[in-house]
Amino acid sequence: MRKAALYICYYTVTEPLVQTQVLPYLVELTGRGLDVTLLSFEPREISRQELDHSAKEIASHGIRWHHLRYHRRPSLIATLYDVVVGTLTAACICLRLNIRIVHARSHVAAAIGLSLKRILGIRLIFDMRGLLADEYADAGHWSKNSIKYRLTKRLETAFLNQADQVVVLTRRIQEELASTLPGFRKRLSTTMVIPCCIDPDRFAAQAPGRESLRAARGWSDRKVIVYAGKLGGWYMTREMIDFFAAARAVDIRFFFQVLTQGDPQFVESSLLESGVPHQDFDVRYVSSAGMPDVLAACDAGISFIRPCYSKLASSPTKVGEYLGVGLPVITTAAIGDCDAIFSDPRLGVVISAFDEPGYRRAALMLSEILEDPSGRHYRRHYAAAELSIQSVAGPRYAAVYDQLLGEPLDGPQGLECPDRC
Repeated sequence: MRKAALYICYYTVTEPLVQTQVLPYLVELTGRGLDVTLLSFEPREISRQELDHSAKEIASHGIRWHHLRYHRRPSLIATLYDVVVGTLTAACICLRLNIRIVHARSHVAAAIGLSLKRILGIRLIFDMRGLLADEYADAGHWSKNSIKYRLTKRLETAFLNQADQVVVLTRRIQEELASTLPGFRKRLSTTMVIPCCIDPDRFAAQAPGRESLRAARGWSDRKVIVYAGKLGGWYMTREMIDFFAAARAVDIRFFFQVLTQGDPQFVESSLLESGVPHQDFDVRYVSSAGMPDVLAACDAGISFIRPCYSKLASSPTKVGEYLGVGLPVITTAAIGDCDAIFSDPRLGVVISAFDEPGYRRAALMLSEILEDPSGRHYRRHYAAAELSIQSVAGPRYAAVYDQLLGEPLDGPQGLECPDRC
């Protein structure tokens, strides 16, 4: 079989998550000898200039790129339309380029991939990025009795049962699926756990840059807690603010840096209402390119995600980014494999009590962690070993393709792939 794959992504390539969790993985697979073609779905508001810039960037890595229009409304009809057009387009690409493997990122792409498997006999990798229907239900957008929920769950079961290979983000969801889906345990040999990984070189903290940025920001004597990402929804903004207020009561040197594309007004007003003065926090947007430098200048990262059933499948990208620059992480319990990761107290603190005593205990534990001068190096080493594209995601995805191809890819040798389960 030709060492080639069509990767289907039901997102725009300009999405930050695609920039960090799709394109670097595809570049890694290309470097390992896989001929990659990417099919994405671009919304109308993406400009021609942005598309041209993306085309040049993707082509520079030896990846072919095709894109279709993403349709938003009415949601169910628009998605079904995109699946039909995506299936026809993907079929043409596979036939023209003699591609026999489709790598589908999440559920909508998997619907296209399963259609191709049934029509053309294509081999399908279902890269399940989470429990989609349960996420909508847990967020209160769908009822579990709704057509959308039941249809999505039925399709999810079909993808899990019929895909040639399955990729999940956490061991916890692998165990959950094995215990709840009849027959899934029998196919653990074709299931791979691959957490959200980072490029450690991109997030490596350089001491001179760190100190100069801290001096410029007036952080020389501060303990900076950073939050990077979206606000609201799954992310417990109010609770993170309450935690910071409690941490500041423990140590007045704490400073809160919020990096987000969202509206800063809610965070700013909520911090002020909690008694945190302007000089002890900052809310701003930082580009993806500038993110590693700002993170490296901070002292700890925070990631409060609302615990619920769907989050068994979650592997927060920001956790790897924080650890990649050496920051300890304050996180919530019952999120993917975070409980297991942070059972190592040098990596961070897991918080389960969202009240004043719980926040105070976590702040005291964080202060103790920050006293260890070797901690930053320890956490960077952990990220490079356990959450790296080069040492974890690359070898594990290569192992998935090796099994489908019946022979290894031609990339880096000598990297042993961890057990699938």
